Amino acid sequence: MAPFQGKQTGEVALSRQLLGHLKANDIVLGDAIFENYFLIALLQLGDIDAVFEKNGARHVDFRQCSQKLGKKDGLIRLEKPPRPDWMDREYYDHWVPDELMIRVVKNKKRVIVTTLLDDDKYPRSEIISLYLARWHIELDLRSIKCLMKMDILRCKTPEMVRKEITVHLLVYNLIRALMAQAATELKKQAREMSFKAAQEAMQELHVPLLQADISSLPKLVRQMIKIVSEHIVGNRPGRSEPRAVLIFSSYT
Repeated sequence: MAPFQGKQTGEVALSRQLLGHLKANDIVLGDAIFENYFLIALLQLGDIDAVFEKNGARHVDFRQCSQKLGKKDGLIRLEKPPRPDWMDREYYDHWVPDELMIRVVKNKKRVIVTTLLDDDKYPRSEIISLYLARWHIELDLRSIKCLMKMDILRCKTPEMVRKEITVHLLVYNLIRALMAQAATELKKQAREMSFKAAQEAMQELHVPLLQADISSLPKLVRQMIKIVSEHIVGNRPGRSEPRAVLIFSSYT
């Protein structure tokens, strides 16, 4: 969370606040705005890999790859760019490498940049599939904003806005946990469960849950799992799933 405007409030700047929650061998998925030399270098310091869409400002010529790995798949060496204003000189000189080796793969519509360089361990098709799964991030945000009515924040002070966001995320995680439990019992993927069905099940039974004693809680949870299990999301290739629009209230 950050102020709604001003320096260091953009997506890339805010993403750096999350790096402390990552661990070695994690893979970060992101769209083209995150594909920059300094963020990739910072991730590499923690042995964290990246899969980003190519930034529009970067020109890629597969004929000039440092190493060709296959059709529309190769390694490219990047040189260290000038120090940005926000970066400390000492950090720039001692921690930012003079060059980076990245891998670039292309499908029909996108060019994807990654630090997963081993083409035997990470085939081109799997890199592309992994990046395409990134769209679930947008759909998850849409679930929070639209289905859970967080498209407009109604509180008027920073403290209460933070509480409002925190409560939404708490309930969101409870819904996802319910979906995961139903998926485990059905031996399906959690993404095959309907978010809306899980949300409605929790809304329908939230009063009995609050009033129930400990001994009757398992029965109510089983009832919610049964409801969720009856709503399986079908395979809908080519379905239009537009990006959600978020409207935040401003405060002074």
